[in-house]
Amino acid sequence: MKLESKKDVPGVASHDLFGGWGRTANPKDVVMTPADVARMIVNHFQPSGRILDPCRGNGAFWDAMPGAEWCEIAEGKDFMQWETPVDWIVSNPPYSTFWEFLEHSFKLAENIVYLIPLHKIWSGHRYMKAITQWGGLRETLIIGTGTSIGFPVGLSVGAVHFQRGYTGPMVIGYPPND
Repeated sequence: MKLESKKDVPGVASHDLFGGWGRTANPKDVVMTPADVARMIVNHFQPSGRILDPCRGNGAFWDAMPGAEWCEIAEGKDFMQWETPVDWIVSNPPYSTFWEFLEHSFKLAENIVYLIPLHKIWSGHRYMKAITQWGGLRETLIIGTGTSIGFPVGLSVGAVHFQRGYTGPMVIGYPPND
């Protein structure tokens, strides 16, 4: 979904949904998800149908989703080149190019679950406006701090479920036994 002009969303450039932010990848942005965290997220959201892990890394999410397809740029399968529609995208995307990943995900999936630092979603009005033009935030599962799951960020992280065309309330919760 590309915007035709800046007036479609105040503050968003005409060339893409998020104004070109996050176009430069950071080589230190390779953060592997612990397998138990990935399994918990997959068990919580229960993706079904055609599923894609766009940045497989060490396979934590992919292993928890039998039959899922995958991309991994380090193995020559670039998500930004993927064009086949899917029902679900579930992964831990690179944070330095998060908005580019999310925009591309919007073109492909009905449901997206990304494990991210939560400030990424709430960091700007134009981002929220673009997200609500596509659909909405259905649920945020707060995992804890990044350091609590071995990530090199101390900020709050969570699994955020975006859904195409969703206009209902957003559920905010914690994993069972948290």
